[in-house]
Amino acid sequence: MAIFRRTPVLTEHIENRMEDPKVAPATPAPARRRRWLSVLLYTLAACGLAALGLLAFAFWQHKQAQQQPPARVTIDETAVIESVMTSNYGKYSASRKGWLYVGDNNRAYVMRVIQQAKVTDAPDGDELYFLASGAGTIDDDTAVIYGVFHIRPTRPGDGGLTEVSQPVIGAFNAPIEPEDVHFEALSGKLWGWVVKVADSDNPRTDRIVTRNTIWAPRENEIAKLGEFIAGAEHDPGMPCDEAKQAFDEWQRLAATDDGAAEQIGPQRCEKQRWTYRTGTVNGAIPVPFTVTQGGTLDGMPVEPKKWKLMFDTKRFSYNVPEALQLP
Repeated sequence: MAIFRRTPVLTEHIENRMEDPKVAPATPAPARRRRWLSVLLYTLAACGLAALGLLAFAFWQHKQAQQQPPARVTIDETAVIESVMTSNYGKYSASRKGWLYVGDNNRAYVMRVIQQAKVTDAPDGDELYFLASGAGTIDDDTAVIYGVFHIRPTRPGDGGLTEVSQPVIGAFNAPIEPEDVHFEALSGKLWGWVVKVADSDNPRTDRIVTRNTIWAPRENEIAKLGEFIAGAEHDPGMPCDEAKQAFDEWQRLAATDDGAAEQIGPQRCEKQRWTYRTGTVNGAIPVPFTVTQGGTLDGMPVEPKKWKLMFDTKRFSYNVPEALQLP
């Protein structure tokens, strides 16, 4: 059995210390100070946790906003057209029923919207397409211009609208009527205009050549996708057989006389037409155009012919065969 012995010196020292009135016992820290310190630490910790929570919530909200698609944009056609026309052409004249545009040589045009269409199933919201045209006259000399406009939601979506346009395109002197503008679905995501433009309006004085020009938006510009003949017309003011005889005689003379060849000879009776139809939309590649020739020449029906215009994705334009190109 182990026996623990009491050490006399240590015991005596402890007893003497307890009996010595000069040695004061240790004083504990005040309880109030410890309590306030604890409260302060807990408060700071709570504030830090709250700040972290708010920061995490804000980050979560930001991520949610990024993941959700923006609200679809709707277009008020009347208000948008008025704003775009005014910014491109100038003030609207109620008396002349159009926007007054001053072009080259201070020629004043009265611009009017002759075609408009709103596409409502685009991914980001409404898209608006419209075409404006106008004529300006100086000393009996008339010139015609037109402009094409595509208004779409801004990308990336911020609720605003972006204008893609070509406001001033020269068009000879024949007016462009609403029936001369066709708005076509070219692919699953591409719409465009086919605009019929004639280089004159009097077949008795000139041989009128009419062309179809294809325009469509491409990113932030309006692109010309192609151009092909749409019509040729002339009225020589005489029977067609006599006009044909005069034309043939001039051709024989022009073959041997350089001076005659350089002049414009007599014109034949002509009323040729090249009509088109678009293919069925199926995918992202623009559809082909099928062009058919018809009408009359020298008072007789022309032999029908057909061509197909295919789209070249690398050039972003249609391949137009030589037979359909403008003279």
